[in-house]
Amino acid sequence: MRYFLALACHFVILTSITIVHGQDDGTFTDAIGEDPAPSFASLQEYMDDPAPQLRSDELVYVGGATNYWWARGEYLLWRTAGLKTPALASTSPTGTTQAAAGVLDQGGTTLFGGNLLTDSRSGGRIRFGTWLGDFRRFGVEGEYFALGDISDNFSTTSTGDPIVARPFFNALTNAEDSELVAFPGVVSGTFDAGAQSSLQSAGVRMLWNLCQSGEPISLDSVERCESRLDLLLGYRFLRLDDSLQMREQLTSQLATDPGTFDITDSFVTRNAFHGGEIGLQRIESYRRWTLDMLFKLAFGNVRQFVGINGNTIIDDGTGPQTFTGGLLAQRTNIGNYTRDRFALLPEVGVTLGYQLSPRWQANFGYSLIYLDRVVRAGDQIDRTINPNLLPPELVPFSGPLRPEFDFKESGFWAQGLSFGLTCVW
Repeated sequence: MRYFLALACHFVILTSITIVHGQDDGTFTDAIGEDPAPSFASLQEYMDDPAPQLRSDELVYVGGATNYWWARGEYLLWRTAGLKTPALASTSPTGTTQAAAGVLDQGGTTLFGGNLLTDSRSGGRIRFGTWLGDFRRFGVEGEYFALGDISDNFSTTSTGDPIVARPFFNALTNAEDSELVAFPGVVSGTFDAGAQSSLQSAGVRMLWNLCQSGEPISLDSVERCESRLDLLLGYRFLRLDDSLQMREQLTSQLATDPGTFDITDSFVTRNAFHGGEIGLQRIESYRRWTLDMLFKLAFGNVRQFVGINGNTIIDDGTGPQTFTGGLLAQRTNIGNYTRDRFALLPEVGVTLGYQLSPRWQANFGYSLIYLDRVVRAGDQIDRTINPNLLPPELVPFSGPLRPEFDFKESGFWAQGLSFGLTCVW
Protein backbone atom coordinates (compact mmCIF):
# COMPACT_ATOMS: atom_id res chain seq x y z
CA MET A 1 0.00 0.00 0.00
CA ARG A 2 2.81 2.38 0.90
CA TYR A 3 4.54 1.58 -2.44
CA PHE A 4 1.31 2.28 -4.38
CA LEU A 5 0.86 5.69 -2.75
CA ALA A 6 4.44 6.63 -3.61
CA LEU A 7 3.86 5.78 -7.27
CA ALA A 8 0.64 7.84 -7.31
CA CYS A 9 2.37 10.91 -5.88
CA HIS A 10 5.17 10.58 -8.39
CA PHE A 11 2.61 10.47 -11.24
CA VAL A 12 0.81 13.62 -9.99
CA ILE A 13 4.07 15.56 -9.80
CA LEU A 14 5.09 14.56 -13.33
CA THR A 15 1.64 15.47 -14.64
CA SER A 16 1.80 18.92 -12.99
CA ILE A 17 5.17 19.65 -14.50
CA THR A 18 3.86 18.65 -17.91
CA ILE A 19 0.84 20.97 -17.55
CA VAL A 20 2.96 23.97 -16.44
CA HIS A 21 5.29 23.64 -19.39
CA GLY A 22 2.28 23.35 -21.73
CA GLN A 23 2.29 20.08 -23.69
CA ASP A 24 1.41 20.26 -27.39
CA ASP A 25 -1.95 18.56 -26.93
CA GLY A 26 -3.40 21.97 -25.77
CA THR A 27 -6.06 20.32 -23.61
CA PHE A 28 -5.29 22.21 -20.35
CA THR A 29 -3.99 25.50 -21.80
CA ASP A 30 -7.21 25.92 -23.74
CA ALA A 31 -9.11 25.71 -20.48
CA ILE A 32 -7.16 28.43 -18.63
CA GLY A 33 -6.32 30.80 -21.54
CA GLU A 34 -3.50 31.45 -23.97
CA ASP A 35 -1.28 33.38 -21.47
CA PRO A 36 0.19 30.94 -18.97
CA ALA A 37 1.97 31.97 -15.75
CA PRO A 38 5.15 33.99 -16.34
CA SER A 39 8.39 32.13 -16.61
CA PHE A 40 11.31 32.66 -14.25
CA ALA A 41 13.03 34.83 -16.88
CA SER A 42 10.01 37.15 -17.22
CA LEU A 43 9.68 37.45 -13.43
CA GLN A 44 13.34 38.41 -13.16
CA GLU A 45 12.87 41.09 -15.85
CA TYR A 46 9.84 42.51 -13.98
CA MET A 47 11.79 42.75 -10.74
CA ASP A 48 14.60 44.63 -12.50
CA ASP A 49 12.10 47.26 -13.75
CA PRO A 50 9.15 47.12 -11.30
CA ALA A 51 7.27 50.33 -12.39
CA PRO A 52 7.47 53.11 -15.00
CA GLN A 53 9.39 56.10 -13.68
CA LEU A 54 8.60 59.86 -13.99
CA ARG A 55 11.40 62.07 -15.24
CA SER A 56 12.36 65.02 -13.03
CA ASP A 57 10.98 67.45 -15.60
CA GLU A 58 7.56 65.77 -15.38
CA LEU A 59 7.06 66.57 -11.69
CA VAL A 60 4.62 69.17 -10.41
CA TYR A 61 4.98 70.81 -6.97
CA VAL A 62 2.43 72.84 -5.06
CA GLY A 63 2.19 76.62 -5.12
CA GLY A 64 5.17 77.33 -7.30
CA ALA A 65 7.11 76.08 -10.25
CA THR A 66 6.36 72.79 -11.92
CA ASN A 67 10.06 72.64 -12.53
CA TYR A 68 12.08 75.81 -12.06
CA TRP A 69 10.17 79.02 -12.95
CA TRP A 70 6.90 80.72 -12.06
CA ALA A 71 5.22 84.07 -12.78
CA ARG A 72 2.03 85.67 -11.51
CA GLY A 73 0.21 88.72 -12.83
CA GLU A 74 -2.57 90.35 -10.80
CA TYR A 75 -5.10 93.13 -11.09
CA LEU A 76 -5.39 95.06 -7.82
CA LEU A 77 -8.48 96.78 -6.46
CA TRP A 78 -7.24 98.53 -3.33
CA ARG A 79 -8.04 101.36 -0.97
CA THR A 80 -5.47 103.45 0.86
CA ALA A 81 -5.39 105.74 3.87
CA GLY A 82 -6.96 109.07 2.96
CA LEU A 83 -5.19 112.42 2.84
CA LYS A 84 -6.36 114.48 5.79
CA THR A 85 -6.41 118.26 5.35
CA PRO A 86 -7.90 121.22 7.18
CA ALA A 87 -10.85 122.99 5.57
CA LEU A 88 -9.44 124.55 2.39
CA ALA A 89 -12.58 126.31 1.11
CA SER A 90 -15.76 127.39 2.88
CA THR A 91 -19.04 129.16 2.26
CA SER A 92 -21.81 130.92 4.18
CA PRO A 93 -25.49 131.56 3.52
CA THR A 94 -26.43 134.57 1.41
CA GLY A 95 -26.78 137.62 3.61
CA THR A 96 -23.95 136.72 5.98
CA THR A 97 -21.91 139.75 7.01
CA GLN A 98 -18.46 140.24 5.53
CA ALA A 99 -16.79 139.71 8.90
CA ALA A 100 -18.46 136.31 9.36
CA ALA A 101 -18.33 135.13 5.74
CA GLY A 102 -16.70 131.71 5.50
CA VAL A 103 -15.65 131.71 9.17
CA LEU A 104 -16.03 128.14 10.41
CA ASP A 105 -17.34 128.87 13.89
CA GLN A 106 -19.75 131.56 12.66
CA GLY A 107 -21.97 129.50 10.39
CA GLY A 108 -19.40 128.77 7.70
CA THR A 109 -19.40 125.30 6.16
CA THR A 110 -16.59 123.43 4.44
CA LEU A 111 -16.67 123.21 0.65
CA PHE A 112 -13.43 121.30 0.20
CA GLY A 113 -11.07 119.57 2.61
CA GLY A 114 -11.23 116.95 5.31
CA ASN A 115 -10.46 113.34 4.39
CA LEU A 116 -9.52 113.24 0.70
CA LEU A 117 -8.34 110.48 -1.66
CA THR A 118 -10.51 107.76 -0.12
CA ASP A 119 -11.83 106.12 -3.31
CA SER A 120 -10.73 102.64 -4.38
CA ARG A 121 -7.79 102.46 -6.78
CA SER A 122 -6.84 100.07 -9.56
CA GLY A 123 -3.33 98.76 -9.95
CA GLY A 124 -1.21 95.81 -10.93
CA ARG A 125 1.30 93.42 -9.37
CA ILE A 126 3.74 90.95 -10.88
CA ARG A 127 5.70 88.22 -9.13
CA PHE A 128 8.28 85.98 -10.76
CA GLY A 129 10.83 83.53 -9.46
CA THR A 130 12.84 80.37 -9.86
CA TRP A 131 13.99 77.42 -7.79
CA LEU A 132 17.73 76.92 -7.54
CA GLY A 133 17.70 73.14 -7.74
CA ASP A 134 15.61 70.04 -8.33
CA PHE A 135 14.39 69.68 -4.74
CA ARG A 136 13.03 73.20 -4.24
CA ARG A 137 15.03 73.85 -1.11
CA PHE A 138 16.18 77.31 -2.19
CA GLY A 139 14.69 79.86 -4.57
CA VAL A 140 14.60 83.53 -5.49
CA GLU A 141 11.54 85.71 -6.18
CA GLY A 142 11.00 89.28 -7.35
CA GLU A 143 7.91 91.45 -7.00
CA TYR A 144 6.65 94.84 -8.16
CA PHE A 145 3.30 96.54 -7.69
CA ALA A 146 1.89 99.99 -8.35
CA LEU A 147 -1.46 101.64 -7.85
CA GLY A 148 -2.85 104.12 -10.30
CA ASP A 149 -2.55 107.76 -9.26
CA ILE A 150 -5.56 109.00 -7.35
CA SER A 151 -6.78 112.60 -7.22
CA ASP A 152 -9.48 114.80 -5.72
CA ASN A 153 -10.16 118.09 -7.45
CA PHE A 154 -12.35 121.05 -6.60
CA SER A 155 -13.17 124.21 -8.51
CA THR A 156 -15.65 127.02 -7.92
CA THR A 157 -16.25 130.39 -9.51
CA SER A 158 -18.46 133.14 -8.10
CA THR A 159 -19.12 136.81 -8.68
CA GLY A 160 -20.05 137.17 -5.02
CA ASP A 161 -23.07 134.96 -4.56
CA PRO A 162 -22.55 132.28 -3.41
CA ILE A 163 -19.97 133.37 -0.87
CA VAL A 164 -16.62 131.59 -1.17
CA ALA A 165 -13.77 131.94 1.32
CA ARG A 166 -10.60 130.24 2.58
CA PRO A 167 -10.76 129.70 6.33
CA PHE A 168 -7.77 129.93 8.71
CA PHE A 169 -6.99 130.60 12.36
CA ASN A 170 -5.85 134.18 12.98
CA ALA A 171 -2.66 134.27 15.07
CA LEU A 172 -3.23 137.93 16.00
CA THR A 173 -6.79 137.59 17.30
CA ASN A 174 -6.59 133.93 18.37
CA ALA A 175 -9.88 133.31 16.59
CA GLU A 176 -11.23 131.74 13.40
CA ASP A 177 -11.01 133.97 10.33
CA SER A 178 -11.20 133.74 6.54
CA GLU A 179 -9.84 135.22 3.34
CA LEU A 180 -12.58 136.13 0.85
CA VAL A 181 -12.61 134.62 -2.63
CA ALA A 182 -16.09 135.85 -3.58
CA PHE A 183 -18.37 138.25 -1.69
CA PRO A 184 -21.06 140.59 -3.08
CA GLY A 185 -19.68 144.03 -3.95
CA VAL A 186 -16.21 143.20 -2.64
CA VAL A 187 -14.48 140.52 -4.69
CA SER A 188 -15.21 137.90 -7.32
CA GLY A 189 -13.00 134.99 -8.21
CA THR A 190 -12.18 131.37 -8.84
CA PHE A 191 -10.71 128.87 -6.42
CA ASP A 192 -9.11 125.61 -7.62
CA ALA A 193 -7.62 122.88 -5.46
CA GLY A 194 -6.31 119.43 -6.18
CA ALA A 195 -4.84 116.56 -4.18
CA GLN A 196 -2.88 113.70 -5.74
CA SER A 197 -1.16 110.56 -4.47
CA SER A 198 0.86 107.69 -5.95
CA LEU A 199 2.14 104.41 -4.49
CA GLN A 200 4.55 101.78 -5.76
CA SER A 201 6.71 99.05 -4.23
CA ALA A 202 9.29 96.45 -5.28
CA GLY A 203 11.24 93.69 -3.61
CA VAL A 204 13.49 90.69 -4.12
CA ARG A 205 13.82 87.80 -1.70
CA MET A 206 15.37 84.39 -1.14
CA LEU A 207 13.10 81.45 -0.37
CA TRP A 208 14.36 78.77 2.02
CA ASN A 209 12.11 75.76 2.48
CA LEU A 210 11.79 74.82 6.16
CA CYS A 211 9.54 71.80 5.71
CA GLN A 212 7.20 70.19 3.22
CA SER A 213 5.06 67.09 2.90
CA GLY A 214 3.25 65.38 0.07
CA GLU A 215 4.37 63.87 -3.19
CA PRO A 216 5.13 65.27 -6.64
CA ILE A 217 2.74 64.24 -9.37
CA SER A 218 2.68 64.11 -13.14
CA LEU A 219 2.48 67.25 -15.24
CA ASP A 220 -0.54 65.79 -16.97
CA SER A 221 -2.61 66.22 -13.81
CA VAL A 222 -4.22 69.41 -12.50
CA GLU A 223 -4.52 68.10 -8.95
CA ARG A 224 -2.10 68.72 -6.09
CA CYS A 225 -1.69 67.38 -2.60
CA GLU A 226 1.13 69.02 -0.69
CA SER A 227 1.99 71.33 2.19
CA ARG A 228 5.08 73.51 2.59
CA LEU A 229 6.51 76.28 4.78
CA ASP A 230 9.12 78.71 3.41
CA LEU A 231 11.29 81.29 5.12
CA LEU A 232 11.65 84.57 3.18
CA LEU A 233 14.69 86.85 3.43
CA GLY A 234 15.16 89.85 1.17
CA TYR A 235 15.00 93.57 0.39
CA ARG A 236 11.96 95.86 0.17
CA PHE A 237 11.39 99.27 -1.43
CA LEU A 238 8.27 101.44 -1.18
CA ARG A 239 7.55 104.94 -2.49
CA LEU A 240 4.59 107.12 -1.45
CA ASP A 241 4.15 110.60 -2.97
CA ASP A 242 1.50 113.23 -2.18
CA SER A 243 0.81 116.71 -3.45
CA LEU A 244 -1.71 119.41 -2.60
CA GLN A 245 -2.12 122.46 -4.83
CA MET A 246 -4.36 125.52 -4.34
CA ARG A 247 -4.88 128.58 -6.52
CA GLU A 248 -7.03 131.70 -6.29
CA GLN A 249 -7.69 134.12 -9.15
CA LEU A 250 -9.42 137.19 -7.73
CA THR A 251 -10.75 140.47 -9.08
CA SER A 252 -11.49 143.34 -6.75
CA GLN A 253 -14.95 144.93 -7.10
CA LEU A 254 -13.99 147.96 -5.02
CA ALA A 255 -13.74 151.11 -7.11
CA THR A 256 -11.27 152.57 -4.61
CA ASP A 257 -9.00 149.51 -4.61
CA PRO A 258 -9.07 147.82 -8.04
CA GLY A 259 -6.75 145.05 -9.07
CA THR A 260 -6.31 141.33 -9.64
CA PHE A 261 -4.67 138.70 -7.47
CA ASP A 262 -3.21 135.30 -8.43
CA ILE A 263 -2.42 133.34 -5.25
CA THR A 264 -0.93 129.82 -5.11
CA ASP A 265 0.00 127.38 -2.35
CA SER A 266 1.81 124.07 -2.85
CA PHE A 267 2.57 121.22 -0.45
CA VAL A 268 4.49 118.17 -1.70
CA THR A 269 5.66 115.11 0.26
CA ARG A 270 7.72 112.06 -0.69
CA ASN A 271 8.47 108.93 1.33
CA ALA A 272 11.09 106.44 0.12
CA PHE A 273 11.48 103.28 2.22
CA HIS A 274 14.45 100.92 1.88
CA GLY A 275 14.89 97.96 4.20
CA GLY A 276 15.51 94.31 4.85
CA GLU A 277 12.62 91.89 4.93
CA ILE A 278 11.89 88.61 6.72
CA GLY A 279 8.76 86.52 6.49
CA LEU A 280 7.01 83.18 6.32
CA GLN A 281 4.89 81.69 3.55
CA ARG A 282 2.63 78.68 4.16
CA ILE A 283 1.09 76.86 1.21
CA GLU A 284 -1.58 74.17 1.51
CA SER A 285 -2.77 72.33 -1.58
CA TYR A 286 -5.52 69.78 -2.09
CA ARG A 287 -6.70 68.59 -5.48
CA ARG A 288 -7.32 71.70 -7.61
CA TRP A 289 -7.27 74.18 -4.70
CA THR A 290 -4.30 75.98 -3.17
CA LEU A 291 -4.25 78.27 -0.12
CA ASP A 292 -1.27 80.62 0.13
CA MET A 293 -0.77 82.47 3.45
CA LEU A 294 1.93 85.15 3.71
CA PHE A 295 3.40 87.31 6.46
CA LYS A 296 6.38 89.62 5.97
CA LEU A 297 8.03 92.33 8.06
CA ALA A 298 10.41 94.86 6.54
CA PHE A 299 12.48 97.18 8.70
CA GLY A 300 14.75 99.96 7.56
CA ASN A 301 14.99 103.64 6.71
CA VAL A 302 12.34 105.92 5.27
CA ARG A 303 13.56 109.20 3.81
CA GLN A 304 10.90 111.86 4.28
CA PHE A 305 10.76 114.96 2.07
CA VAL A 306 8.46 117.96 2.43
CA GLY A 307 8.36 120.80 -0.07
CA ILE A 308 6.32 123.95 0.62
CA ASN A 309 5.99 126.83 -1.81
CA GLY A 310 3.68 129.75 -2.50
CA ASN A 311 3.53 133.07 -4.28
CA THR A 312 1.20 135.95 -5.06
CA ILE A 313 1.01 138.03 -8.24
CA ILE A 314 -0.74 141.38 -7.80
CA ASP A 315 -1.65 143.67 -10.68
CA ASP A 316 -3.14 146.99 -9.59
CA GLY A 317 -3.14 148.41 -13.10
CA THR A 318 0.48 149.53 -13.07
CA GLY A 319 1.90 146.10 -13.92
CA PRO A 320 2.13 142.72 -12.18
CA GLN A 321 4.27 142.28 -9.09
CA THR A 322 5.30 138.89 -7.68
CA PHE A 323 5.65 138.28 -3.96
CA THR A 324 6.80 135.28 -1.95
CA GLY A 325 3.97 133.59 -0.11
CA GLY A 326 0.36 132.68 -0.82
CA LEU A 327 -2.03 132.08 2.06
CA LEU A 328 -1.03 128.84 3.81
CA ALA A 329 2.54 129.00 2.50
CA GLN A 330 4.53 132.01 3.72
CA ARG A 331 8.21 132.84 4.08
CA THR A 332 8.04 131.38 7.59
CA ASN A 333 7.35 127.83 6.38
CA ILE A 334 8.34 127.84 2.68
CA GLY A 335 11.26 125.53 1.89
CA ASN A 336 12.43 121.97 1.24
CA TYR A 337 12.90 119.72 4.26
CA THR A 338 14.37 116.21 4.45
CA ARG A 339 15.03 113.73 7.25
CA ASP A 340 15.57 109.98 7.77
CA ARG A 341 13.50 107.83 10.11
CA PHE A 342 13.57 104.17 11.15
CA ALA A 343 10.33 102.51 10.06
CA LEU A 344 8.53 99.17 10.00
CA LEU A 345 6.59 97.82 7.04
CA PRO A 346 4.53 94.67 7.77
CA GLU A 347 2.47 92.86 5.13
CA VAL A 348 -0.08 90.06 5.34
CA GLY A 349 -1.72 88.28 2.46
CA VAL A 350 -4.04 85.36 1.72
CA THR A 351 -4.47 83.96 -1.78
CA LEU A 352 -6.80 81.20 -2.94
CA GLY A 353 -5.79 79.43 -6.13
CA TYR A 354 -7.71 77.12 -8.48
CA GLN A 355 -5.81 74.94 -10.93
CA LEU A 356 -7.12 75.48 -14.46
CA SER A 357 -4.54 73.28 -16.16
CA PRO A 358 -1.21 71.73 -15.24
CA ARG A 359 0.56 75.03 -15.87
CA TRP A 360 -2.10 77.69 -15.23
CA GLN A 361 -3.75 78.68 -11.95
CA ALA A 362 -6.42 81.33 -11.26
CA ASN A 363 -5.87 83.39 -8.10
CA PHE A 364 -8.05 85.49 -5.82
CA GLY A 365 -6.55 87.16 -2.76
CA TYR A 366 -6.40 89.87 -0.13
CA SER A 367 -3.38 91.94 0.94
CA LEU A 368 -2.68 94.52 3.64
CA ILE A 369 0.47 96.61 4.04
CA TYR A 370 1.24 99.27 6.63
CA LEU A 371 4.09 101.79 6.86
CA ASP A 372 4.23 103.23 10.35
CA ARG A 373 6.04 106.53 9.62
CA VAL A 374 5.20 108.71 6.63
CA VAL A 375 4.69 112.40 5.95
CA ARG A 376 1.49 113.38 4.13
CA ALA A 377 0.92 116.68 2.35
CA GLY A 378 -2.18 117.66 4.31
CA ASP A 379 -0.52 117.12 7.68
CA GLN A 380 2.19 119.68 6.90
CA ILE A 381 -0.30 122.58 6.70
CA ASP A 382 -0.23 125.00 9.60
CA ARG A 383 -3.57 126.80 9.40
CA THR A 384 -2.57 129.37 12.04
CA ILE A 385 -1.61 132.48 10.06
CA ASN A 386 -0.38 135.94 10.92
CA PRO A 387 -2.24 138.21 8.44
CA ASN A 388 0.67 140.68 8.53
CA LEU A 389 2.62 138.17 6.41
CA LEU A 390 0.09 138.19 3.56
CA PRO A 391 1.62 139.83 0.47
CA PRO A 392 2.55 142.57 0.42
CA GLU A 393 4.00 141.95 3.89
CA LEU A 394 3.49 144.63 6.53
CA VAL A 395 6.61 146.72 7.13
CA PRO A 396 7.73 146.79 9.83
CA PHE A 397 6.52 143.27 10.52
CA SER A 398 4.94 142.45 13.86
CA GLY A 399 3.36 139.43 15.49
CA PRO A 400 4.19 135.70 15.61
CA LEU A 401 5.97 133.95 12.74
CA ARG A 402 3.07 131.78 11.68
CA PRO A 403 2.54 129.59 9.73
CA GLU A 404 5.52 127.50 10.79
CA PHE A 405 6.94 124.17 9.67
CA ASP A 406 7.35 121.08 11.81
CA PHE A 407 7.55 117.50 10.56
CA LYS A 408 4.26 115.76 11.26
CA GLU A 409 4.12 112.05 10.52
CA SER A 410 1.45 109.38 10.62
CA GLY A 411 0.85 105.79 9.58
CA PHE A 412 -0.18 104.72 6.09
CA TRP A 413 -2.06 101.59 5.05
CA ALA A 414 -3.08 100.07 1.75
CA GLN A 415 -5.34 97.05 1.41
CA GLY A 416 -7.58 95.34 -1.05
CA LEU A 417 -8.34 92.47 -3.38
CA SER A 418 -6.32 90.87 -6.15
CA PHE A 419 -7.36 88.82 -9.19
CA GLY A 420 -4.73 87.08 -11.26
CA LEU A 421 -3.19 84.15 -13.09
CA THR A 422 -0.10 82.11 -12.26
CA CYS A 423 1.96 80.31 -14.90
CA VAL A 424 4.60 77.69 -14.07
CA TRP A 425 7.13 76.04 -16.36
